[in-house]
Amino acid sequence: MRKSSLVTLVVFILLLVAAIVVFFNKYNIVRTDVNGKQKFRVEEKKGTLKVLRDFAVKDTASVDKIFLADKQNATILLERKDNYWTVNGKYRARRDFIDLLLETIHRVEVAEPVVETKTENVLRRISSDGVKVEIYQNGKLAKTYYVGGVDQGNTGTYMLLEGSSQPFVTHIPGFSGFLTTRYNTSIYEWRDRVVFRYNYSDIAAVSLEYPSQNFQSFRCEKHGDNHFKLFSLPDMQSIPIFDTLAVKSFMSRFKFVGFEAYLDNTIPKHRRDSVINADMLCKYTVEDKYGNETILKAYPRPNLLDQFDDEGELYPYDVERLYGFINNDEDMILLQYYIIDPLTKELNHFLSDDIVKK
Repeated sequence: MRKSSLVTLVVFILLLVAAIVVFFNKYNIVRTDVNGKQKFRVEEKKGTLKVLRDFAVKDTASVDKIFLADKQNATILLERKDNYWTVNGKYRARRDFIDLLLETIHRVEVAEPVVETKTENVLRRISSDGVKVEIYQNGKLAKTYYVGGVDQGNTGTYMLLEGSSQPFVTHIPGFSGFLTTRYNTSIYEWRDRVVFRYNYSDIAAVSLEYPSQNFQSFRCEKHGDNHFKLFSLPDMQSIPIFDTLAVKSFMSRFKFVGFEAYLDNTIPKHRRDSVINADMLCKYTVEDKYGNETILKAYPRPNLLDQFDDEGELYPYDVERLYGFINNDEDMILLQYYIIDPLTKELNHFLSDDIVKK
């Protein structure tokens, strides 16, 4: 081969390599699955930043911490414990919300890139209204992205990976809807809605106090699995003869008792104060063998839905729901009668006529 031909070949190869380097610095080749078939397209990189599109975390079993923050400085820190999650280091988190978020983190995919004419606007909205998401695996930060609003069809969600210049419309295949609400930053949405959660073996005593019917107030104590004591309140007078099976059945009902919603973020302070200053229906106190206790105070709820009885008369109060306050009135909650009624026994319930006659 002539020397000139060799030089030409070398120059050609160098130019080809340079062209390839320039191409891949400016463009990405993206592979997508469309109806089971693989297709490829070329996407231009924006500016000097990379176009990143890998939002999913496939190994959610190793996810042990998730941090959410919005532009109003509301933050949610979710942390995995042995068999449950906590929120903001203080409360037990809702298992259904945790499962839904982990499913989203696992299955989220890019539907399409945001078109160039909308990119600036979408980026501006994510910057002003988006939620920052940090996902940790085995204690180390694995992925950070930002979740924005929904697209025009309300079926896709705008997202942007940290370090990327290109926002995408994301979705979960097979799910028709947007994902924004799954990255909620309200503490009241993430907190577990359970007022009583006790293993029967851990319960030491349960008390019910009726301010309008003191003679029906009582306290029952468990001393071993099948040995109980019953007292009338408020004098703590011992009841020598009672139905021990009824007491055992009653105390076992506090294993898992939920409620409908937290109300502190929806009810104005003056309404909250008016409820707590009204006549209380009942006070429930559960004590465990470690000396901890949970207190629930129940109050009637106004007949906000104008419910009528069988004779066409308005009920004075809501017959389906009632208000509650947990532990030193820290939280105001909404309860349902069909959940709380099995716990609402009077002293007479444990004193059948047959037992009294003995």
